[in-house]
Amino acid sequence: MSAHWWTALQERFRGLAPWDARHISDEWFRAHFDYAADVVNHWVGDVLDVRTARLLNFGCGDGITDLSLVLRYGATAIHGVDIRQEYAKLPRIAREQLGMARIPAALTFETIQPGSPLAGRRKPVDGIMSWSTFEHVQRDQLAPILADLRDCLRPGGYFFIQIEPLFFSPFGSHLKRYDDVPWHHLLVSEDELWKIVRDHEGPIDAAEVDFGFADFGVEGYKRFVFKEYQALNRLTADELLDLAVAAGFNVVRQERRQVDLPIPEPLKGRYPEELLLNNEIFLLLQRP
Repeated sequence: MSAHWWTALQERFRGLAPWDARHISDEWFRAHFDYAADVVNHWVGDVLDVRTARLLNFGCGDGITDLSLVLRYGATAIHGVDIRQEYAKLPRIAREQLGMARIPAALTFETIQPGSPLAGRRKPVDGIMSWSTFEHVQRDQLAPILADLRDCLRPGGYFFIQIEPLFFSPFGSHLKRYDDVPWHHLLVSEDELWKIVRDHEGPIDAAEVDFGFADFGVEGYKRFVFKEYQALNRLTADELLDLAVAAGFNVVRQERRQVDLPIPEPLKGRYPEELLLNNEIFLLLQRP
């Protein structure tokens, strides 16, 4: 008897395991349990009934947002996929942050290889969501992955994408936890940037410390996030939109958020102002 089947049986007779948000003490957890889940529900819940929809989370990470969608919004079927296994920590995280004894049977997770096709392996889903993931996908994989995800959707299904921060925005390096100078990654060399990260001492913003931090240690985490910076695909909002349309999606709605910061003189004229100020994109797509 699988653990998932046993959990489903328990929920059938006892309901979901009790949980209490007053236990939350971790700021990373709070941000993804509250804010991220609220945003996803706002965009996806506006076009689908999350209580009955079959959902796929591409780049699910630690699964905190998925857990919140189940507990707070009644989602009943979310399958998360990721190239890492951060979601394996979710039972412990839920116990520590919510006092929850077991993860809902509505959640399933899977580790995939980068670029591996997903379409045809499971029944088509009603909706797909992706939170701050596509900036990490290799450029040559963007088009085939978008086409594959289109094929994972039923006709008429929806795909919600969020990216923040976009690469050319003030903290598009994803290194703000170590370097709070806006656009520094566009102003200094990679060697200079690494020295800033390497030499950083003291605490970092609690909201920027994910549950993988302990796996690496202080110095190992610096190396990890810097490699992540080096691998960023530098995708822009316009490029994402063009790729989505080329993959066969219809654009239902989009929102681009900008920062209100003065652009440094060395960057004026070097990059379009809109590119430098566009920090985030929300994009809702539909398969025809």
